[in-house]
Amino acid sequence: MTDHWQPSGPWMSRFREALAQAFNAQSIELLTVDHFAPNTFENIAPAGPGRTFAYRLQELINQARMEDWLLDLVAAARERRPANPVLAAIADERGLTASGARLDNPTGQPLQQLIQANAQFITPAVFSARLPVLEGQICWIDIPGGGGTGFLVGPDLVLTNEHVIRSIRDGQPSWQRVRCWFDHQVPLGRADLPRKKRTEVALAEQWLVDSRPPSRFDWTPTLGDAGPEETDSALIRLAEAVGEMPLGGSSSDPDAPPREWIRYDPAARLAVGRQVFLLQHPEGEPLQLTIGTVTAFNAAGTRVRYDANSKNGSSGSPCFDADLRLVALHHAHDPHYPPSWNQAVPIEMVHQVWGKHGVTAGWED
Repeated sequence: MTDHWQPSGPWMSRFREALAQAFNAQSIELLTVDHFAPNTFENIAPAGPGRTFAYRLQELINQARMEDWLLDLVAAARERRPANPVLAAIADERGLTASGARLDNPTGQPLQQLIQANAQFITPAVFSARLPVLEGQICWIDIPGGGGTGFLVGPDLVLTNEHVIRSIRDGQPSWQRVRCWFDHQVPLGRADLPRKKRTEVALAEQWLVDSRPPSRFDWTPTLGDAGPEETDSALIRLAEAVGEMPLGGSSSDPDAPPREWIRYDPAARLAVGRQVFLLQHPEGEPLQLTIGTVTAFNAAGTRVRYDANSKNGSSGSPCFDADLRLVALHHAHDPHYPPSWNQAVPIEMVHQVWGKHGVTAGWED
């Protein structure tokens, strides 16, 4: 993924200065321990008389460049300090996100141009700062024989599709065999690079909080009017409150931000012609950011279609507007290839049905 990239001296100086502003010697050591190998910083750049923190950081950067894990260091630093605008800008310049998510953008327009044309409240820089936080809140639901995407809507609550978890609900396979994978990453440089393992969380014993069925219209070429209770949604509980733990997994760094969860914004809406952004784990692959355009709503407003790409395993993905507000729950795509449409349930439908049945998640905090 590095494409034989050779960073310039000014780029490395800017990265070093960004690291020095965002970390100290203890927290950079914790970063390298958490993401690479024990004592990485101390081994590469030991402390000593006259060896300033800036000098040691330059040694770390030089080693990472020589061993082809510099981009992984950039991504790790951005994940640990997602609100740092300089680290975000440096990562964006190389097309990186906190999880190394790939970008699927069939619109032909630059990402910044799409954001500027569609966002109501934020700028591309703010979009870039919010994106890595959202990435840490998406998971692959690993089910033997299947699976799907899901996302945190509370400290220990994941929202996905009913059809994703149907086999578990029916006991084949058992819920004990299911794991939710957060931080599902691959190295950006060397394939053999030791990276921190993904964060795997089991289901709670009382794992199914709420489920609502899909509609018989959901996989037909013509948009039908799915009923207000047909949200194809499932709220599942995890065995651990992963949303209260640091982004990227456990760490001793006191400044590591908590993962948190995706909030519901009643003002967020999609419109025909606007861009939609999906964060998904297609077929269980590492995270992918897909961009598309909204093409249609059904008459009842209970389904929305768009041309963003998806695959099996994308079911349960969150859909966002250009302000990165949650707007829909992706759940279906054209069964023909190449597909001519993809489809989601507007998130206000899920919110309404939960309110009707007294289901609480924490996403309105």
